[in-house]
Amino acid sequence: MRGDHSPNREQIFQFIVDYKREHDGLAPTVTEIAKECMLSTSTVSYHLMKLQIERRILISGRRSIEVIGGVWNLPDEDDTG
Repeated sequence: MRGDHSPNREQIFQFIVDYKREHDGLAPTVTEIAKECMLSTSTVSYHLMKLQIERRILISGRRSIEVIGGVWNLPDEDDTG
């Protein structure tokens, strides 16, 4: 299912990941995503639905978007040794 690499979808996904990192796991609203990505809220809603179908996110509430998989807290370069 990941054969459809929509630039808008990737931009939305990356914004969600960055936003959650910067806001202690809190997810952005559809309106915040739309404003940041310069898209309509209906376009954002469509891509959120597609991201959920692709199993990259899980939406469980109005402001609850869980990113599936991945690493949230990357080690500092000093911590690797």
